[in-house]
Amino acid sequence: MNRRLRLLPLLAALVLPPLHVAGAQDAAPQNTPPQNTPPQNTPARNEQNQGAPKPADRTGGFDAQRSETRHQLPLPSGPLAYTAVAEFLPLRDGPREEAAARVFTVSYTLDGGAPDGAPRGRRPVAFVFNGGPGASSAYLHLGALGPKVVGFNDDGSLARPPAPLLDNPDSWLAFTDLVFVDPVGTGYSRGIQRDGGRDGGKDGGGRRDEDPGKRFWSVDADSRAMAEIVRLWLTRNGRWESPKFLVGESYGGFRIAKMANRLIDDTGIAVNGLIMVSPVVDFATIRGGGGLLVPALRLPSYAASAAANGLASGTPEQAAEAAERYAFTGYLTGLAGLDYRRPGAARDFFAEVARTTGLPEELVTRFRGEIPTDIFARELLRGRGRVASVYDGTFTAADPDPSAARLPFDPFLKGTVPTYTTAFAAYAHEWLGVRTEVPFDLLSDRVNRGWEWPRSGQPSAVDDLQAALTLQPALRVLIAHGRTDLITPYMASRWVASRLELPDGQADRVAVTVYEGGHMMYTRAPERAKLAADARALIEAALR
Repeated sequence: MNRRLRLLPLLAALVLPPLHVAGAQDAAPQNTPPQNTPPQNTPARNEQNQGAPKPADRTGGFDAQRSETRHQLPLPSGPLAYTAVAEFLPLRDGPREEAAARVFTVSYTLDGGAPDGAPRGRRPVAFVFNGGPGASSAYLHLGALGPKVVGFNDDGSLARPPAPLLDNPDSWLAFTDLVFVDPVGTGYSRGIQRDGGRDGGKDGGGRRDEDPGKRFWSVDADSRAMAEIVRLWLTRNGRWESPKFLVGESYGGFRIAKMANRLIDDTGIAVNGLIMVSPVVDFATIRGGGGLLVPALRLPSYAASAAANGLASGTPEQAAEAAERYAFTGYLTGLAGLDYRRPGAARDFFAEVARTTGLPEELVTRFRGEIPTDIFARELLRGRGRVASVYDGTFTAADPDPSAARLPFDPFLKGTVPTYTTAFAAYAHEWLGVRTEVPFDLLSDRVNRGWEWPRSGQPSAVDDLQAALTLQPALRVLIAHGRTDLITPYMASRWVASRLELPDGQADRVAVTVYEGGHMMYTRAPERAKLAADARALIEAALR
């Protein structure tokens, strides 16, 4: 994958030592009896799970390293008492069904029955993934869905470190149980060496250049592995009768579309809904290979970003709407009709594109009206000595190298790495009872660089999404985007959604919603609340 087009640039994975918590071996489902302690909204106590049963080992020593804690989430409607479980689940591989990887998950289940009176075993459950590929689930976990969220500034920008960890008034736990999953090589999840080692390199007993988790680093292997984690969690927790939902951000949206189809094929599980946050569903809509469609789909997000920075007329919403109309009329025909031998003949066209995008006319002319995303972010505010983020065109930072043609890093994304890494490490230790000295791998460059993409064509999950919608007539899909997200523009999903085949009268089964902000629009508290309300509405509609 072209490096500058990656959805998330990532960090390296390291060896994972044991967690210092009460263990439960990999074998039968874990049915820990409720404990006679009141729910607490206080940090975890390691002794809480000392009485958990330890079933007989049947795989030669796989340790789930399970930690269970109880908490309360204060909400205006009243406190929610819930149980949090941090544990590893095994991925098996080979004829002997050996554990090939240990996948770190954090589950939140509401204590007692559901608020609507439904039995606990039939409460909705959502499995949550981030993207990358190579990202752990911490972004959605501590950014939008979980009972705790990282505090950002009011405008969604980065707070002074260390960012505060706050109770989340918009936690999705209010309307569904949650299972956050870190794919192999991310977070604390690791591949397992055949000789029992956990990671590659000189200390893991494997080749230095090959990670034991690499067998899971491809589109098909990843979707198959994550579908197996869903099946295993449902089995161990006795939740087969629960309505099931998949949530994915960025590449995670692509992943869950693949998973929805694979779950039907491999395990006979039909999900009730998909919630995609800033997804890419078809890579041909966001990068080379899409022809003139790609710049047309980017244009409204460029216009909204320019307006947010005072370089285009109107509000970001107004600028985006005007650009939507222009994108598939004058802009698309202007691009198609260009004669590169006579660039002067297109002067009026280039001037209109410059007004729409807020860019200098000279730059637009040089790029013949098709401005790459990284060039737009680099040049939009050059006159002010600042740069924009491709993840949110409203986030700007001082130019780190004015002489450079391209940015060496994205200022917003790179800034979130210490924010979320520090927050999750503290949260896992203090609230979930996780004990480890190894850095939490928020983003893994090793996974991203080692990912195996299809050898021909652009990756697409459109056929998988279409198949899932066809095979599950009640399936509902929510696709949520930030208006000023430049890396996965909202118009790309609108275009994909408009080409899904649905029976007459069922167009509302797939909804595309647009919020203020960028790729991580949930860093703005009002948008996080709107996203939660839309997710609740989808789940409630799917259950009717």
